[in-house]
Amino acid sequence: MSLQIGKGSQIKGRWKLLVLVMTLLASVIFSSSTAMAAVVPVTLNQPKDIQFFKMDAGETEMLIADSGNNRVIRATTEGRVLATMEVPHLTAATMGSNGLIYAAESGAEAKVHIFNPDGTEHAPPIDIMSKFSLTAGTDENKQPYIKSMVLFTKNNSEQLAMFYSTYVVFMNAQQKMITLATIRLDSSGYGSSGGGYSENSNVILGDNNELWYTQTTGLVLNNLTNAFNSSDDYGDLAIDPDKKLLYVVNRNQIMRTSYEGVSYYNRPVLSPWLSSSDNYPIDISNSIAVGPGGEVYMADTVRNRVVIFNSDGTYNRLLSLIEITTPKPVTSPFSKTIKHGAPLVFSATDFVSNYADPENQPMTDIRIISLPDSGKLQLNDTDVVKDQVIPVTELERLSFIPSSVYTGMKTSFSWQAKNGSVFSSSADVTIALRIKGDANGDGVITPADALLVNKYIKGLITLPPSQIEALDMNDDGVLDAEDSALIMGIYLGIKS
Repeated sequence: MSLQIGKGSQIKGRWKLLVLVMTLLASVIFSSSTAMAAVVPVTLNQPKDIQFFKMDAGETEMLIADSGNNRVIRATTEGRVLATMEVPHLTAATMGSNGLIYAAESGAEAKVHIFNPDGTEHAPPIDIMSKFSLTAGTDENKQPYIKSMVLFTKNNSEQLAMFYSTYVVFMNAQQKMITLATIRLDSSGYGSSGGGYSENSNVILGDNNELWYTQTTGLVLNNLTNAFNSSDDYGDLAIDPDKKLLYVVNRNQIMRTSYEGVSYYNRPVLSPWLSSSDNYPIDISNSIAVGPGGEVYMADTVRNRVVIFNSDGTYNRLLSLIEITTPKPVTSPFSKTIKHGAPLVFSATDFVSNYADPENQPMTDIRIISLPDSGKLQLNDTDVVKDQVIPVTELERLSFIPSSVYTGMKTSFSWQAKNGSVFSSSADVTIALRIKGDANGDGVITPADALLVNKYIKGLITLPPSQIEALDMNDDGVLDAEDSALIMGIYLGIKS
């Protein structure tokens, strides 16, 4: 489970020194078998969103919507990039309680992509265009735009909240409409509301799993209070849950207030906290987040950077990111054959023998990327689900159970292998149905199959164990004339 604690880590010193130190650390921390790992600086291009999340193990991670590079970056607070996810027209990103990452694609095909923590695709995207009956704009500047997103749980249902804008025709003219929408991830429903929002409105997860968001002239802290000021326009907001502080971006500054003890009868008062400067300009479109140390991170989209300020409003540093790249392992497709109606039990060797790693790292796990279209995979007699990770030590308990009526002569599933650090690309396992008497697996019993038995009996050919098993019609472990006769009987339609 992950908990959002703010909406970009602590690497001090000059960049060259940082890279040198990390390179030295890599050479010490990583064994000689991982000598191919490399430390690579990661640069940002138009970052538009930044959020922090506390993970199950207690560590804090961050997500950055690196929109100019069309990618989401998942990183540690020390600045090490853990995964990247490619998303066209990226504008926002957030993380769910199960660690899944949701990334917004704005534009004429607006959708929300769903990724596993390692950056692989988890499920098909949520089609925002069809979900809310949106239409593409008449030009590039009037397309649907997803400004911000956050996951929250209500009535035992995890939901995705987002601010999006779209253009609608009103009195023969196109006008921008801002909507706060929610989508139940279990597909049980969705909703939306409009009015009172601006193109800079943002939504976050506040205290007690409540949605907090900004409006044209103020902010709403659901189940707590609200604050309005008709002279201001508010953008992004972020909270420091430890110190009970709320930060809000407006035109040329970041404002702050304490929300401890506030209520509808004791409303919070926003005060200027940090003003724009030539070196670190503040714009209402900037996204902000509070890190685990109480620092405020600001995504400076125009200057392709994330600026970090101390909690007292003084400058701290620019965010620096690095990636320690590790070569992926390689997997190969393989095939298995089953008798009609009989379960197929896998072994670890089936997968390990089709695995290779450039650094000779052993395979630690596999992940099931897709399931068979007929029959089912089971682990310890429990159905395997898509994207399930299975340790190598449990592969002896993995089996394929054919359907009662096997549809088609073949089915398949896809898998990936992990070397302890990263997963490989996917490969297919093909499962072929083997009918007794069918030596070549083409699903047809012919005199040619009987001829193979006769040649084998005379010592003219050798056969692999799989074919011997298929041609041993009476399952006595021996290929002889009786098996040949049984095959011909089936071909001729003679019951034996």
